[in-house]
Amino acid sequence: MSTETAEPRAQAVADAVFVVGVHRSGTTLMRRILDASSTVAVSGENHYLGHLLERQGVHHAIRRFGDLRDEATIDRVVAHLYDEVAGDGGLFRSPSRHWVWLRRNVPRQEFRQRLLDSDRSERAVFDALLRAYAERRGKQIIGEKTPAHLRYTDTLLDWYPKGRVIHMLRDPRAIYVSDLRRRQLEPGSLPFRLLRHVPPLLGAVLMVQTTLLWAEGHRKLARNRRRFPDRYLVVRFEDLVADPRTVVETICRFIGIPFEEPMLDQVVVSHGHSVGTPGFDASAASRWRERLGPVAAGWFAAWFGRRLRSLGYDA
Repeated sequence: MSTETAEPRAQAVADAVFVVGVHRSGTTLMRRILDASSTVAVSGENHYLGHLLERQGVHHAIRRFGDLRDEATIDRVVAHLYDEVAGDGGLFRSPSRHWVWLRRNVPRQEFRQRLLDSDRSERAVFDALLRAYAERRGKQIIGEKTPAHLRYTDTLLDWYPKGRVIHMLRDPRAIYVSDLRRRQLEPGSLPFRLLRHVPPLLGAVLMVQTTLLWAEGHRKLARNRRRFPDRYLVVRFEDLVADPRTVVETICRFIGIPFEEPMLDQVVVSHGHSVGTPGFDASAASRWRERLGPVAAGWFAAWFGRRLRSLGYDA
């Protein structure tokens, strides 16, 4: 196992688990693994604290509605969450998945009552969202997977003093190749639908985007491991797919929960030749090399060669 996925110290049981990291780093796989346990419920993305831009966070809109101690404000918040946030992400992105889940699975009057019974804070709205999911899954420990919340780990760990963060790390070259393939097949938002018609420009945009996000993620990784040594675990995607049992057992000790065999009962969901097959796609750790062109290879080597070697990657 890499030194990145290091053995954590003995832990008390977490009260919340957050999965973060640069997109295409295995955060969805980690969410599915944890959600398969009998104790942890890890919901899908909500972008409550922020997206690519902080102002895209749902809580920024909530602040505009007024004092949450006012029942009329609660009504405006619920209407916004159910009719706008869960309905349309806008031209530049799709709606975050967990708000769609909320609208389909939790009656708005039930969610409204959760907010009325809370301390009426921004944290309370976030907490109500996660607890609604956990209760329907019959789980005790709440959690969520929003890669962009990597920027807000201070807030998450302040809100949940017994919380844990799992940071998924992956080679930026693999992220770039994975994202390029995804945008070619399913471009998603309007900008990428347009860029798909100009392949060289799409590749250039994704190369720059991956570089900026991975560099930021690396800075956050170094800082957060120093600041939260017992509450912040870095897991390399490459280690996870190569030796899932060992890595998942390590993660369970970090959270303070028992390892369970169903956590390893996974199906490959990423685009590629192995999609739909049971188990873990170990070839995903190196398959990107076949699709990485010389320009991108030179670009990432120039930007990250030294950092990649320090993280155990072949640069």
